[in-house]
Amino acid sequence: SPQTVSLMGTGSEVQLSAATLNFGNVMVGRSVKQSFTLKNVGTTAMSLTKVAISGAAAQDYTQTNNCGTTVAAAATCTFTVTFKPTAKGGRIASISMTDTGGGSPQSVALNGQGQQQ
Repeated sequence: SPQTVSLMGTGSEVQLSAATLNFGNVMVGRSVKQSFTLKNVGTTAMSLTKVAISGAAAQDYTQTNNCGTTVAAAATCTFTVTFKPTAKGGRIASISMTDTGGGSPQSVALNGQGQQQ
């Protein structure tokens, strides 16, 4: 006595404002935008090294952001995702952010329904 137990894990200094963006029903060829924020809740700057959209309907989504390559401590930046379906039906993808904030990559699911005109 006392007994000790070793604990291991990966923490993250990154906080996302959404886990999923649901775009709802959008006519094929039209576009809708939604945004989410990434916050560095750590006490030091972190590097944002890669942003990628992947998945079955990745071609239906594009993104812009104002993060740059470094996010200062306690700073927030915004990602704007545009959904423009190229076909009808469920259009699923995800956006991932690779960074030095721990627990990387972080991701947000992207869900939308393409509707025929």
